[in-house]
Amino acid sequence: MNYLDKGILVLATMEMAKRKKEIAFCPTDVVKWIYPNDWESFLDDENEAVVWLYENGCITLENEGGSIDNLTVGGSNKIKLYQ
Repeated sequence: MNYLDKGILVLATMEMAKRKKEIAFCPTDVVKWIYPNDWESFLDDENEAVVWLYENGCITLENEGGSIDNLTVGGSNKIKLYQ
């Protein structure tokens, strides 16, 4: 799936997933990395990026260590690169 033209947060989320490999991380980690001073302003944008990546099979989402089947953005969901 080509995600290169989908915006900075899609790119940043995929980059972080590739770097972390098997380690799950929070969507907030991405926005804090890209926008350290006003990251809270970009949470909705990051959620949209996560939805797009999840729906296109680029990432998996976990909640409390287990994969989730339905997409519920927010809460304690963690991102991992789809293997």
